[in-house]
Parts: sequence; structure tokens; C-alpha cells
Amino acid sequence: MLLTGRQLRAVFEHFCPFDQEGNLLEPEKRVTVLASNVNLPVEVQARAFAMAAAAGEQSPMILQLSYNSAETIGNDPARIRPLPGVGVHQKEAAVVAGAREAVAQIASYAQAYNAKYLAVSLDHFQVPKYDEAKEPSGQKTAGLARQLAAARIRHAIEHMQDAFSQEELAISDTTFERYVDYLVGPEYVKFRRDFLAVVQAVAPAWGMIDTEKLPPILDFVVTREIVEGVRLILGNTDMMVEAEFGATGQSGQALSYERLTGVELERFAKQVCCFIRYTGADAIAYPIGMEHAAKKDVKHEPDRDRLQVVQRALYLSCGRYIPFAQHGGTGAASVVRGLVGKNNINTHYLVAGANALADHAAQHMDGIRAGDKKYCGTGIFTKMIEVEAQAALAKLEETGSINTGPALAEVLARLPRGQKSEDPSAVEIDPYAE
Repeated sequence: MLLTGRQLRAVFEHFCPFDQEGNLLEPEKRVTVLASNVNLPVEVQARAFAMAAAAGEQSPMILQLSYNSAETIGNDPARIRPLPGVGVHQKEAAVVAGAREAVAQIASYAQAYNAKYLAVSLDHFQVPKYDEAKEPSGQKTAGLARQLAAARIRHAIEHMQDAFSQEELAISDTTFERYVDYLVGPEYVKFRRDFLAVVQAVAPAWGMIDTEKLPPILDFVVTREIVEGVRLILGNTDMMVEAEFGATGQSGQALSYERLTGVELERFAKQVCCFIRYTGADAIAYPIGMEHAAKKDVKHEPDRDRLQVVQRALYLSCGRYIPFAQHGGTGAASVVRGLVGKNNINTHYLVAGANALADHAAQHMDGIRAGDKKYCGTGIFTKMIEVEAQAALAKLEETGSINTGPALAEVLARLPRGQKSEDPSAVEIDPYAE
């Protein structure tokens, strides 16, 4: 059984790094939850992570499926090219089919190894690119869909006035119409439908929408609309929605990062608080100097000052703990426990598994070339499972969440019974319907 969104919320509330007055707890009392990305082949990493979470006295872990990973698992012909004359015959979109298949496997390994505190997350479901050079359609605000989009933009701008300057919010008529075009365009409409369809199909405990390339106003509008879709269209009040404010980076790209201090840092914190209050998101990602897909010897020191100022402001402003999701966790020089609520790791595991495969090939190349079965069989993959499980254990130790199972058992036992929201995967709602 995988953790529900409601249960995962209770886990994060238990690990809140602040006391009731907003004071930061002592370092030894702070914990970060490990989030491990699952890639194809699912059975390698999902087994490894379930084993690691079940080891010792049990540890919590979030297993993440990116949009790209789910599409690949779901047989997207653009990602796995079929043989000539072979087509992909499935009714569901590839991203939905892939997520459904992966979650079923994760759940089976959780049961097999009795991993009690595994949760599933959707990671980096990236919204379509916004093209600021694209000419507006010229349709102005004709039609109901365009009128609603225009109203959403105006509403967001009005809310943002307390935290943003007039210059930042003063957009031209051309830009306004370009924003409307984006919100009613087929690419964004498809993204929103796909995201809701995946949420409905697999009922993840956590879901992240990647909006880093959007202008701030559009980020406010899109994030709020997605949150409302989850809560109101699907009736899912449990899933934790992670939003993004500012660029956290893409795979293989180094960020130009500026450390803020004083008034500028306080202003950034005020903007993040404004964003969370408006969108209703449950968790947040913003830049702290990390880099996605960092190589082995490339390490970045997290911006502890930004984390402490922003996270404390969020706690006091929103009246609840808003976990920070650290992207690019492989390249973090250290984990700022507690202030980093969720530490995302992907490259670390891929490198560990690939090196196990490379070592095997180097040691047994003659046997492999000769066609000796014992060097070409399933042992290749069982070794990858072993090394990736050990890599996950090391990360659990780093986050301070290892062996916290007994405390979490008490936390979850105290959850009121009979108040669980209905599983959205059992609700007969078609997010693709007009």
C-alpha cells in the first residue's frame, strides 16, 4: 500500500522544521524527505528504492515519475521507436498509460518488501513553452474561453500588486493578448488535460508542475488553474501540489544564480508568499543555486540564507508548513535538513547503475563477446538493483529520514478515520471532456 496524499501531508507536518512561533528547530531535530526518480526499466529502480525504504526500521521515500519517464514507459513512439510496420495500439495517452504501469509496479514492490512509507509523485510535468516573440492571434477577447482567460489574468495582476512593482505588472495590450492566446491554446489545454488525467488514473500523493519558463503573471494564473483542476474538477483534496516560482533549471544546464540579501531577499520572500497564497499550492520550488544533472565532481552549496528567510516567511504567512523541493539534489554540496523539505535525486542513481554495468562489461568482456550466458543474463540487472539500493540508503542517511518509521507509524495512527477524500482514480470524471 502506497501513502496517500493525506498521509504524506501528515508526514511533512511531523517533519516541520519550525516551532509554533516560527523559530527554526535545532539541526539534529530537522529531517528532509528523500525523493527518488524512477526511470525505465522501472523494475530496476523501483525494486531498489523499495528495498532501501524497507531496510532497518523503515524510512519514508517519495518515488517520482517525470513526464518524460512516464511517456517512455507508456510506449510513446517518439521516445521508443517501434519496428517498421509496428504501431502502438492503446486507448490512453502514453503519459497516462506509463504512469499507470509504473505505479502498479511500485505498489507491487512496496508490498513485496513491506515498504510501509513509499509515496508516488509526478515530477517535472512541464507546461508548454511561452513564446514572447509570437504574434498575437488578433482575436482580442472574443468567445467565452478567451473572456475567462482574460479575467484570470486581471485577477492575478490585482492580487500581485502587494508584492510586485507597478513596472513588473504593467504589460502592454499585445502582451496581454499573447497571454490569453497561451491559456486558450491547444498546447496548454492538452497539458492541463494530460496532467489531470494522470492524477485521476494513479492518485499520486504529490504532483509537480514545471512552470519555470513562464512570465510571473502567467505562472500565477496557470498554477492556480491547475490546482483548481485537481481540487474542483477531480475532487482530489489530498494530493500535495508542488509549484515553481522562478527557474530551478533544466537537465544539464548551469544556472546563473544571484544571492540576494537584505531588502531584496525580503522582497523575494514576500513574492513567494503571495504566490502560494494565491495559487493554493502545497509545496514550492524556487532557485537556491542548484544544477540539474550535475556531474560527479560538480557540487553547489545551497543558499541557506534564502531558504531560511523564505521558508520562515511562508510558515508565518500561510499558517502551515510549505515544504521546499530541492531540484538538482545530486549536485548539492549538503542537504539543509528541514528547510529542504523534499530532496530530489535522479542522476546519482543513474550514474551508480551505469557504472555497475560498465564495471561488469569491463570485467567480463571476453565472455560477453563469446556469448557466455552467465555474463549476459539477469545478473547484470540484479547488480544494478543492489548498487542503486545502497545509493538510496546513503541518501536516506544524508537526509536524516532513515529509520524514522516507528515515529511515522504513530503519526499515521493518529489520523482521523473515515475522513479520507475519495480516491480520484475511482471517480468517473473525464478530464478530456469539453
